[in-house]
Amino acid sequence: MSTPLPTPPEELLDAALRHELRWEAPPELTNRLLQLVPGATVPPTPDAPLPRWRLYLALGLIVITSLLSIVGAAYFYQILWFQLGIDTIFTQLEAWPDRFLQMLYTMVPFAREVIGIAALIRDQLHWILLAVILWILLDAAQSEHQLAHNQ
Repeated sequence: MSTPLPTPPEELLDAALRHELRWEAPPELTNRLLQLVPGATVPPTPDAPLPRWRLYLALGLIVITSLLSIVGAAYFYQILWFQLGIDTIFTQLEAWPDRFLQMLYTMVPFAREVIGIAALIRDQLHWILLAVILWILLDAAQSEHQLAHNQ
């Protein structure tokens, strides 16, 4: 059971149509038409748009501020990188997978074969993925060609 709407759909449609069909004349057209009528008061014209030099000044300031912030961030990261020794931490993290694999190979002798099989399966899956992508591309091109030919 549905709840009744507070206003009927016809009234909602009527209100939407009235809102969309309302048209406002441009101010310069209105002023020109009012100047044709004797005794009519002409409202003041809106202010002229801002000069272009202000736009260029704002864009220049934005570019300069962006460049300064990038340089500041680079300097900050350089301080972190060299002063706090983050480069040595990354060097140690890069060596960790090799140490882990060597430890795994010594603890579990058949792990080398399992990892080799997984690498072979991964390579085959890459070829299958490439074939599927090519198939999709060729099928899409063929269907576009058929649509163009039928029209």
